[in-house]
Order: sequence, then C-alpha cells, then structure tokens
Amino acid sequence: MLEFAPEYLKVVLIGNEYDFKNLAKELKNFQNLKGLAVKIVETVYRYKRENFKITYNRKVLPLGLKTYVMGILNVTPDSFSDGGEAFDTAKAVDKALKLIQEGADIIDIGGESTRPGAKPVSAEEELKRVLPVVKELKRELERQKLDKVWISVDTYKGEVANAVLQEGADIINDISGLTFDPKMVDVVVKHQAPVVVNHIKGTPQTWREMVISYDDVVGEIIRFWEERINLLMERGYDDRNKIICDPGIGFGKLPEHNVEILKRFREFKTIGQPLMVGVSRKSFIGEIYKLLLQKETKPKERLFGSLAALAPAVEGGAHIVRVHDVAPTKEFLAVLDSIRTYDPYYFG
Repeated sequence: MLEFAPEYLKVVLIGNEYDFKNLAKELKNFQNLKGLAVKIVETVYRYKRENFKITYNRKVLPLGLKTYVMGILNVTPDSFSDGGEAFDTAKAVDKALKLIQEGADIIDIGGESTRPGAKPVSAEEELKRVLPVVKELKRELERQKLDKVWISVDTYKGEVANAVLQEGADIINDISGLTFDPKMVDVVVKHQAPVVVNHIKGTPQTWREMVISYDDVVGEIIRFWEERINLLMERGYDDRNKIICDPGIGFGKLPEHNVEILKRFREFKTIGQPLMVGVSRKSFIGEIYKLLLQKETKPKERLFGSLAALAPAVEGGAHIVRVHDVAPTKEFLAVLDSIRTYDPYYFG
C-alpha cells in the first residue's frame, strides 16, 4: 500500500532496470499513479538507448557507433578564441577543408560571436558573413566528392536559418535553444531540418552582470529541452531523432556548474535524444588551471584541458563534440571510443 499525505512529493528512485520495471508494474494499480508508471518505463527505455540515425539532404548520420566531430569555423572578427582568422570567404573555405582533412564530420559556421559581452549583429550582417561561405563550401564539397560532410550554421535568427537552409545547410545550431527569435521554430519546422537545442540562461550581453544560480543545473537543462522538444513536435516537426540536445557549457553557467554538468552527463540520456557537447578552449578550463596550477592561459593553450573535459561527456553518452582542434581530438577519440565500445574481435 502506498500512502502519500502531501499533494505533491519529490521522490528519488534508486535501482536497476528490473527494479524500475517492477515498480512501474505496481504503480499501475493506482489510478492517479499510472502516468508516473508510464514515465518510469519511458525514462528507462530512453536511458538505455545508444543509437540514433539522422537523415537530411540525402545524408545519413548514424550516431552511437562512434563519436562525431564538429569542427568550429568562426567567420567573425571578435570570437573569443579565433576571431578574425577566417573573416573572408576564401580563407573560411580553406580552413573548413583543412578541418575536414583532419577528420571533421561536420563543419559549424558561425557569423556572430557569443562570448560574454559580445555585441549582437544584425541578420543582414550575419548573412553577409555566413551565406557566401555556405554556398562556396557546398560547391567545394560536391567538387571534391566530400558529400558525407555535414554543414551546420550557428545562428539564433530565423531569417539567417531560412536563408542558409535554402542554400543547402544541413543543421541549425541555435545557442538560444529556439528562445531568442520566435520565428526560428517555424523555420526549422518548415525545412524539417536537424537542429541543435542548446541550453542557455541569460544572454551573452547579460552574463557579466547577472547573478547565475541553479537549484539543480542538470534537472533545469532537461526540463528546458523537454519544453523545446514538445514545442517543435506540436508545431509539426516530423522526427524528434533530428533534435540534438546540448547542455550549453559556459552559456550562463559558473565554472562549478560546468564541472557538475560534465560529471553528471550520463543523466542527460534520460531525455532520449542525440547529445552534443562543446567544451573546447572554454574559460572554466582556464579557471581550473588558475586554481590548481596557478597558471594563466589563453584559449589556444587549453587543448589538454579541453580533451580531459570531453572524456566524461563522451563516456556519459555525447554523440557529437564541437571543437576547435580537430586533429588531436580525433586521436583522443580513437582511443576513447575503442575503450568505450571495446570488442576483442575489433583487434583481430
């Protein structure tokens, strides 16, 4: 007999798969707990799921077999790590091809910096930076028969997303999780395009002044994702497997929140979605260096820390990692994935 005095009670459930299934079976005997029973079974199923398949523009991304690498291509003058390095179309395409040669599976093109304090740019200016790169890179990929490489565009503006998707972009990576521009949901649904839903609190313009706090950072991120996924599906999105969830390391989080997210990354599997993470060169790594090593570092000096931060995320279920340093990341993942998915027959 289960008796609950309060109308609403928070409960922590601990057990294995067998325990949860038995509990769900018992809960179904109580009319007001049938919904909870369904939720428990659904959560267990989602947690166990490893593999997803994203298809778009005649391309296939079979997630789960290996960790995919998204190479960062900033076509901005002011990004925190590499602003100005590829601030024209020819240089940008050359850099993209170099990232692909190093092993990038996806190229993520960004035309607006989201570092703390960065000034927003207009959709017109962002398109001026990004659209020629998308067009030229797509042509070059076709010419070189690199048709398996995906083109992602990092934008939160519906107008920009619509334009780049019309020109052949494959993924929209929205750092606002579809919250900054109400048009973005309609654009993604119109094109039925794969989308990265990144968790964020505040904006790049408010992070330095705002008080950042969470009662439960992982729980809040999961609830945010659920709201965004439900909104997309209600508006007519056709396949939730194409919704990639990113916890937004550094996007309105303190260093301790970022570390907690990585330590608890496995809990994100309960959302039942493809997972992405971006830790490359981020400031929390510099804060750790400063605290434990008494060492000041520039973003480009944080490679080893970036790789270390990837390990718990990949072990915890991340399917895609977004990085600046593709070649060393590919080497790192070759070993990590071999251990993570160990099969003695693989070694002959």
